[in-house]
Amino acid sequence: MDDHALMHGGVLSDEDLARLTPEQLGRYKQQQDYLKEHKGHEAQHETMFLILLFALFASQFVILWWKKKHYRSYQAVSFTGLWLIPLASGLKLGWWRFIFFWVLYSIVNGWIIHKSTRKPLEAMTPRLVYKWFTVVYNCSFVVGMAGYCIVMLTFFGIASLFVSGDAAMQVGILFLSYGLYFGVLGRDLVEICSDRMAATIGYYSRDGLPNKHLRDHICAICGSATRHATGSLVDPPEKGMVFDEPIHQLECKHTFHEKCIRGWCLIGKKDICPYCKEKVHMKQFKKNPWDTQQQLYISLLDGVRYLVVWQPIIFGAVQVAYYILGLK
Repeated sequence: MDDHALMHGGVLSDEDLARLTPEQLGRYKQQQDYLKEHKGHEAQHETMFLILLFALFASQFVILWWKKKHYRSYQAVSFTGLWLIPLASGLKLGWWRFIFFWVLYSIVNGWIIHKSTRKPLEAMTPRLVYKWFTVVYNCSFVVGMAGYCIVMLTFFGIASLFVSGDAAMQVGILFLSYGLYFGVLGRDLVEICSDRMAATIGYYSRDGLPNKHLRDHICAICGSATRHATGSLVDPPEKGMVFDEPIHQLECKHTFHEKCIRGWCLIGKKDICPYCKEKVHMKQFKKNPWDTQQQLYISLLDGVRYLVVWQPIIFGAVQVAYYILGLK
């Protein structure tokens, strides 16, 4: 009997077994032991696949409901996972270069968060925060796009004309990963800072009415004047007052420094007026192709958050379900 017939012939009769060589008989016994050990595994694998599929679909609805109904706890868990899960993976896998950038990034942003939570809040702190996170966002965009271009050039074989294809792919994936991760982490950090700063100034409250009345010609984001109450500039300007900047008026007629309201909406991810919470139409801030490109990149970053934070949690919960049900 040849080896092919032996491996695909199923259970052999005593007559067929007698014709086997000692080597074939040993392989036959190994095959039968394997089949006996894995008997019924096909049904288990189907059950495991259905559990995984259900978890992936059900988790989408749970996450959306949680985000809508209990945004603060969702934001806290999401940010904590986004901050710590990659760190734990880096320590486990020995990604020391990533650990270095992560520590450096955390130190600088820790100082920014410290500035944004001080009471009383300095008048120039909001624009410092938005300027910093604009730089972080733009750098992450450039690094991520550079990585994407390198990956595409490698995929089409163009990069291999200059360097090794494997080396180019590694660099491209590295740039893409760094750009996306630090970009989405910065997006969450600036949202936290925006809420803290606006609540500290007192013109904004996430759940209720503002803590104080917004006077005319006061920017509710930085708390400083947009112009003198008489309509003229102060000469010399008072300390902390910002008069020499363009102002922007929303549909609700509240006015802000243009840099402040652009930072609040485009960088801070807010689509409401900081004072009255009326809906803000984001199209008015898209003054050039770069702003439109930013909105597309922001949507991509939100998807990265799911991959980094929620997907590991979902797979972990699925593994727990497998263990409870005795599935292997």
